[in-house]
Amino acid sequence: MKRFFLLFTFFVLLSGTSHAVDDPLKGGMQLYKKHRFEEAFNRIYDHLAEAESNRRDRTYLSLGMICLENAKLYRELYRVSIMANLDYLTRLISDESQSNSCLAKLYLGKTLLQTGELMESAGFFDKFIAEKKTGDRDRQIAKIGLGTAYYLQGKHKRAERYWAKLNTTDPQVMAALASAYSSVGLSEKEPVSIFIRAIAAQPESGNKPMIQAVSDSIGVYAEAGLIDESFKLLKRVDLKAFFHEETLAKNKTIRFYDPALLQNLSLLYSKAGLKFLNEAGTSTDKKIKVPAKYYLSEGYELFGKPEQAKQAVEEVVSSGGMPARIANRSKVRLALVDYILGNKQEAEDQLNALLKIKSDPDLAAEMLLSCSNHQIDFPQAVISASAIAQASEGKPFANINFALGKYYLWKKDYVKAVSYMEAGRDKSNKNRVENNNLLMLVNLAEAYYRSKKFSEALEIFFEMSKHYPAVRQIQVTMQGVYSMEQQSAGDAKIF
Repeated sequence: MKRFFLLFTFFVLLSGTSHAVDDPLKGGMQLYKKHRFEEAFNRIYDHLAEAESNRRDRTYLSLGMICLENAKLYRELYRVSIMANLDYLTRLISDESQSNSCLAKLYLGKTLLQTGELMESAGFFDKFIAEKKTGDRDRQIAKIGLGTAYYLQGKHKRAERYWAKLNTTDPQVMAALASAYSSVGLSEKEPVSIFIRAIAAQPESGNKPMIQAVSDSIGVYAEAGLIDESFKLLKRVDLKAFFHEETLAKNKTIRFYDPALLQNLSLLYSKAGLKFLNEAGTSTDKKIKVPAKYYLSEGYELFGKPEQAKQAVEEVVSSGGMPARIANRSKVRLALVDYILGNKQEAEDQLNALLKIKSDPDLAAEMLLSCSNHQIDFPQAVISASAIAQASEGKPFANINFALGKYYLWKKDYVKAVSYMEAGRDKSNKNRVENNNLLMLVNLAEAYYRSKKFSEALEIFFEMSKHYPAVRQIQVTMQGVYSMEQQSAGDAKIF
């Protein structure tokens, strides 16, 4: 977060005067400083239409940066949720005392589908469909998942046969089908229109929409670029709600969650962030346009658009007039994008040249984090970061410790990963979102979990869930694994 405020101060605050405390933009950025990204976004987004014309570009820039941070956070949460769900559901099915769970098969099928394990996913959907006590709606949703698995294997006709037999008068089935069409790229099936019909078919009960339907809709709308519609739906749902509940025995109830919710939230915020940053990038004010391009390059790089990332960061590098620290970070990104595009030797030469610059912990951290995010093994970055970390300590070096911890987490050296990230955490406020890099906390929680330090992992997610309710699904899932590890009876206690 230090990097953000360096850039924001240089590029934006210098271009305008201060405003009243109740100003939505200023209030939103104060929340952002506390790492409460969703609250920050809502504070500004809800007043976007009222923003003065001479401040509109700055508002777009702020919204874009907030969305980008939120997208990165949900992407990491999704990755951890997938891992924990696979552990939990596999244990549920293999444990004889839990093996009468039908829904475990459905949700394992869903989770495996998201990881690309298509044959295994289809197998669990088949088993769920064959269960006698499976409800009709759930059976149809499983058939949608089975059709998706077949479609992604190239068995299109077989997939279509499953989808053609569905009861498309059921709103939840319609929403799931729209999501499936959107996820496999069948835009000609008009998934948005299907979802609109699903919403219209819902009974006028005044109740909040089901979490699964909203999760499906966010993905469908976000893929179609319908950002405003997505956020309107998002406000209508409790993100900590469970997707399914199953009673196995007296005092034994299991709740199930779909990690796709976290993926869809990341997709929504990434699409929204790129949209707002593109708007800001058209500004005639260089102090708005240049940072917009900088963050656009980061968004494009992170979300798989290296060509656009290169174009945006080249504009930043060529713009001039930036402090050396910011210019060097742009050069790191340009080198990483070149590496992704196949220019490996040229990229490594650029990175090595940057490493020869006077020791800069934030620059070294950014380089190592970027390499780890793309699973690029660049030993020189590790050596440089390690040397800085060994010679220094304290809050100014939190980012370098996070970068090393992330690297060792990728390398599955969980002892070193925990050691470095604990060193980077605020010692007096160790889990508070206001005092720590949220991506570091998520990665530290994963390192704890993989080291079987379940309580420590759960404490992090408990604190995070106060501001990010969708984190509840990770808490429940990890607590389920913890309970099985401890062979505890009855319902698992959730912090």
